[in-house]
Amino acid sequence: MNKHTWYWTSILVLLFVLSASAGGCTAVTSSKEPAPSYTSPPDETGTTISSTPAASANEDTAPSTDSTVVGSDPVSGRNQEIDLSWEQLCLSSQYQVQIAKDPGFTIIVLDTGAFAPASATAPAAYYPAGGRARSPSSLTQWANLEAGHTYYWRARVRQAATGQYMLSPWSDVRSLTVKSGLPANNPSYGIQPVYPNNGRSSCPVKPVSVSWSPLKDTMRYKFVLAKDAAMTQVVKEAEVTTTAYEYNGQLEYGKSYFWRVMALEPAPSDWSATFSFQTEAAPPLPPPPPTPTQQTPIWVWVVIAIGTALVIATTVLIFKVRRG
Repeated sequence: MNKHTWYWTSILVLLFVLSASAGGCTAVTSSKEPAPSYTSPPDETGTTISSTPAASANEDTAPSTDSTVVGSDPVSGRNQEIDLSWEQLCLSSQYQVQIAKDPGFTIIVLDTGAFAPASATAPAAYYPAGGRARSPSSLTQWANLEAGHTYYWRARVRQAATGQYMLSPWSDVRSLTVKSGLPANNPSYGIQPVYPNNGRSSCPVKPVSVSWSPLKDTMRYKFVLAKDAAMTQVVKEAEVTTTAYEYNGQLEYGKSYFWRVMALEPAPSDWSATFSFQTEAAPPLPPPPPTPTQQTPIWVWVVIAIGTALVIATTVLIFKVRRG
């Protein structure tokens, strides 16, 4: 048997072994036995997310509805790290992994092309959390899985350990769902207002309570309240050891005031952003008291009575004189 015959015989044997296997790579989300399951890396609270993948499905069938749930990074609004693993197919050294938005893989989010995992006997890789990843085991340098979406992934062989390039059938399609994240909005860096929130209106003029978010390891703060955004018309300036201050004076009605905070100890910091609030409108004035009616003095009535008596007496005398 010459060299060329032996070469082609080896190829046919290898293809026969590949076709006699389980129909391609079997995608799993963890190497845990006996029941494969996906386990996410611990987050900041030390918790992990696990899910057992569904039974194997052919390439043309839709994936199971038993989707793995992946946490969402509240800062970036993207997925947390996702660990993917699949069974080794014979002597394979390179694989191809695809992630798409639909089970038919018409909207492909990621296609690794020829990807060489760190271990040929236990192929696995990870999809990074929001941000940039430079690890050779990362499926991509930039993470772009959005929160609140379901994604589908699959894998197949691209190259055997003998050096031959070949494409195996795709593995079972698995799905994963990224949790809905929390909106993250930080209008400025450093200290943030807690009460009153920036731009609040109808704040009481007395007492005036202000609080802010703590700055790590800070033991003393400086608080300034002013009438203008340039902080030149200062109303009150104080140093406190807590993250709150109460001004006992009375502010003007319907006016805008501005305040800011900085750390003093153990090390001074920059000023926070300048925050503002508006005081409540002035209460309506009370109605004027009713005008009292003027009463006739008693002496006027006395004079009227005396005058009337004199008129009557005079009239009686006149009648008597005429009769006499």
